[in-house]
Amino acid sequence: MSCNLTNNAALSALRDAVTALYPTQVIDGSSPAFEKAQNSFWNQIQREKAPECFFQPTEACQVAKAMLEVVKRNCPFAIKGGGHSSNPDGCSVNAGFQFDLANLNHVEIAEDRSSVRVGPGVRWGDLFKILEPHGVIAAGGRDYGVGVPGFIFGGGLSYLSTQEGWGIDNLLAVDIVLANGQQITVDKDCHPDLYRALHGGGAHNFGIVTNLTLKLHPYQGMWGGYYAVQEEHFDAVFRAYDKYTQRMTTNGKAHMIVDFFRRDGMMIAVHFMGYPEPLANPPIYDEICRIPSVGNTLRLAEYSNLAAEMQEVTDSRGKRNAYWTVCIGYNIDLLKSAYVAWAQITEPYAKRLRFAFDVNHITPAMRNKGADEGYENVYGLEGPNEPLTNILLTSTWEDKADDDEVVSVLERLGATIENLAREYGKFQSFRFMNYAHQRQDVITSFGEKNKAFLKEVAAKYDPNGVFQRLQVGGFKLDGSRSIS
Repeated sequence: MSCNLTNNAALSALRDAVTALYPTQVIDGSSPAFEKAQNSFWNQIQREKAPECFFQPTEACQVAKAMLEVVKRNCPFAIKGGGHSSNPDGCSVNAGFQFDLANLNHVEIAEDRSSVRVGPGVRWGDLFKILEPHGVIAAGGRDYGVGVPGFIFGGGLSYLSTQEGWGIDNLLAVDIVLANGQQITVDKDCHPDLYRALHGGGAHNFGIVTNLTLKLHPYQGMWGGYYAVQEEHFDAVFRAYDKYTQRMTTNGKAHMIVDFFRRDGMMIAVHFMGYPEPLANPPIYDEICRIPSVGNTLRLAEYSNLAAEMQEVTDSRGKRNAYWTVCIGYNIDLLKSAYVAWAQITEPYAKRLRFAFDVNHITPAMRNKGADEGYENVYGLEGPNEPLTNILLTSTWEDKADDDEVVSVLERLGATIENLAREYGKFQSFRFMNYAHQRQDVITSFGEKNKAFLKEVAAKYDPNGVFQRLQVGGFKLDGSRSIS
């Protein structure tokens, strides 16, 4: 039976079949719990989607059986872990079957504390709170509410990334349900081709993840917080950031995001710092901390506390959100020019839309971490010892009528910054999946060789292309998609 916009019979049959198998775990529009499930998405745009039903499994075998029913009826579906995607189609579906993995929330620390098994329904802040008393930590998100699977399979920038690489470089094994309902465990020895493909290619292109096994690192605490500076000191901000970047070649631990945005008519640069040791005032940040501040929370703290603070400061839960990503070779004059262009282009919208310009550093050691340890990811960034800068362009707004205009502005910003990068000889084609808009062609940005490898692996493990045809979310192997 075919499922399409004019044929609801297949969807109804799918809902009924899964309800017969698991009557307490299927939520449809007649249930009071349906609205609560809709509101569990971070982005308001996704909360507005109306799936045929939510399916909330508690075991991997339930995912497998439901997957067989989905394929049997050829119906569209989406997969939600933490539900923190910024994209309209990131992890939700209209008139489709919604896998909601919130109840797959197990956390099992290995006896030797070298790894942890984590369910796809777990959020980073909650995981950190479990790990911290054991003296271990994972290379996880910097925002408390971000889900574990989306972060990891989208790449993952962590306060530990300078030292431990991308979040995906810390993935040891995956339990995954394939389109044919088969449940397999994937690691460097079992299904090594799929293991590498999952290191950057997005799990949504291959199956539904029911467990992640992550590497753990010794932990005694953190130092960090935020340091906010007004626009009158931005020249000093850029000078300090340049010195910080130079020092990172000899300090392999420091991490920082700089977030530029307007608040109450004033331009602010907020430096979110995270140092993965309980060392007060690490010298690498000295130049920044000499600049006069309008807000300073720097202190010794737990990772979970820093993540909760970032969520509070940047919180846009329940609002309309969009991201756009640009990667450039590092050059401080280029970075300043990119910021100036962003400020000029967004100024006319300042009274009704909020835009932000976030700067993340990607060091050579971070780019090469996976390859150096024998599990190369598919990003294609290994090689020359040049630092890169990933720029995250974001917007938050309230009115649905502004949706198309916001994305148009973000796209214009991205093109402007890329053109500046070309002028400086610093253009990079790489698109960071976690920060990309669904109109951006992420997979092609990894290079033709890696794209061909991903398509070959997908054809092997999903020969009928179920996750390319029916699974609506994520970044497809054949390119970007328009907003639905």
